[in-house]
Amino acid sequence: MEDFLRSIRVPGRRYYVRVNLLRISRGEFIDLLKNHGVEAYGDEFLSEAIWFPVKGPFRVPVVDKVVVANKYAAESVYLGADLFAPGVVSAVGVRKGDEVNVISVNGDLVAYGIAEMSGDEMVSRKKGLAVRNLVSVYRVPSLRRITGIREDWFYEQSFPAMLTSRILDPQPSEVIVDMCAAPGGKTSHIVELSRGEAIVYAFDHSNTRVKKLKETLGRLGHLDRAKVLKADSRYLDVDFPHLRADKVLLDPPCSALGVRPKLYDEKKYSDILNSSRYQRQFIKVAYRLLKPGGILVYSTCTITIEENEENIEYALSLGFQVDEIWRPFGMTGVKDYWFSTSLLRFLPNIHDMPGYFIARLVKP
Repeated sequence: MEDFLRSIRVPGRRYYVRVNLLRISRGEFIDLLKNHGVEAYGDEFLSEAIWFPVKGPFRVPVVDKVVVANKYAAESVYLGADLFAPGVVSAVGVRKGDEVNVISVNGDLVAYGIAEMSGDEMVSRKKGLAVRNLVSVYRVPSLRRITGIREDWFYEQSFPAMLTSRILDPQPSEVIVDMCAAPGGKTSHIVELSRGEAIVYAFDHSNTRVKKLKETLGRLGHLDRAKVLKADSRYLDVDFPHLRADKVLLDPPCSALGVRPKLYDEKKYSDILNSSRYQRQFIKVAYRLLKPGGILVYSTCTITIEENEENIEYALSLGFQVDEIWRPFGMTGVKDYWFSTSLLRFLPNIHDMPGYFIARLVKP
């Protein structure tokens, strides 16, 4: 467990991006990046994936002025991203042009940079560049800063998240439901893998999440290739009684204990149990949506047995059967379960990946 906790606090050695193959080939994209001096490589297993070496750790200069960032913003700045106003928690006494340190809420020093607005503006504004990052603990390329690199050519996504859609294996003309689709990484990947020829339904439950989903699909040029709908997917069988799917992707809200780099987190065991019970509501509906012979791919970015193996055991009690899974690398599920060899896990301290879980199930 100590090895896991140490590894989760730092990024992996590879930073992954998915190439939108409906817009540009991977080889062309890598060549363009290399022409701009960016070190990039094609992944060995996924033909749409490229990766960049993560640089660092670097020594961050310490100055007097401090900007406190929320958890998610701090973790992005830790990797070299600029800090934007929505991610600022406080910036007492900061003036535009000041040298500042960006720290997390729990005091981790993540970067040194220049304030692009006053501290009061950082806290009150809902958009805009707050701190231009000059030195961060780790650094990955910012593709959006490279002249000539179009935003519809790529999507930043981890290897296991890409592998999840590959395991779903979407095909033209199939009806595919993404139950918890925002922010849209897997939905857009499904569109790309099916060459835009699958019938894709992408659901999420809030206006904010649906907006983010549409923004992702729009940026990649896929908005007209998926039906984006606001709905609580725990009730899709009731709200959409005629919807029947060949395949369902379920990546439900989870405890996210596998996300890295993770500067800090607070979870109680009751939170894990609540997540597991919540996830089972989606699994039950997925079974009802699927046609006989249909496929459910279930994934989480967490490592707990309760949200993973125990939920697969629940799925089997509904009538699902485990299906064989493509395992380019990674490990099987926890050995206490007879079906564990049909599951796929990644652990950061073993595979240098985010903590992740994937299962492929079939409805007889």
